[in-house]
Amino acid sequence: MPDSDVAISAGSGTNIHVFQRGAGDYDQYVRESPATAIANPASWTLSTSAATSQIGADITRRSVILWNSSSSATVYLRYDGTGPTTAAAGWHDQIPPGGRLEVAKELVTLAESFIASAAVGTLEISLATAA
Repeated sequence: MPDSDVAISAGSGTNIHVFQRGAGDYDQYVRESPATAIANPASWTLSTSAATSQIGADITRRSVILWNSSSSATVYLRYDGTGPTTAAAGWHDQIPPGGRLEVAKELVTLAESFIASAAVGTLEISLATAA
């Protein structure tokens, strides 16, 4: 796409900065805010019934770390408010027994819904946000 079609945002006082290059083109970048607060750890008791939006959508969230304490159950999750299933195409990601998942930064602001293959153990949840 030519530079003339790219929207130019003001750079002063925001996290968006624009620089004009010699040829009249512009470079624009956005600085990401680091996490400034960590919520108290939370737990979800593994269940074979779906828990929708167990983690609500939050545009200020910077990190989601999940740990499956079960030695036998797999946790399946969806990055939306839909109840996941354990069937193929019913989930977006999975955490094996004893496994840990650090959610990709591109997905941390979305809601997360869970279901487990067995009701044995807990899912430990750690969330960080930015002011």
